[in-house]
Amino acid sequence: MEDEYLQIRFDYWDDFVGAFEPSKVLRLLQQFFTDAEIDSTDHQRVQLLREIEHWSQTEMPTEQRESLVRQSWGNYQTNGPTYRFVILFAAGRRVSGWSRRLTVGFRVPVDLPAENREQLLAFLRSLRMGEPVLSDAGDEEPGSP
Repeated sequence: MEDEYLQIRFDYWDDFVGAFEPSKVLRLLQQFFTDAEIDSTDHQRVQLLREIEHWSQTEMPTEQRESLVRQSWGNYQTNGPTYRFVILFAAGRRVSGWSRRLTVGFRVPVDLPAENREQLLAFLRSLRMGEPVLSDAGDEEPGSP
């Protein structure tokens, strides 16, 4: 069964100046969904460190290595910290989600009851950062570094 993404996403390249503060989003999420399971690992930082380690151990010209390290740092600076969480609903329903600088959202099972979808929508709207959008889930979760 296919999932959907319910999210607020900013386009880095448009003229809008604004971003989420991922740790504050997590604090608000914990207040809204008191049983939420929060992963406090900064997954974007983990990816950055893994990439830098890889570039340092890979045989390549210095300029190419420096360029790849700059790209990795730029990606981290653009996306900022990336945290993951799980919302627990009745009957064992679990909805995963993420919070990063440019997106906050949930991976929603298509058969999630309407009342639970409304709770997710209410949380996103409470952030007052735009109207949430629902889209088909692809291979890569938007919140995955």
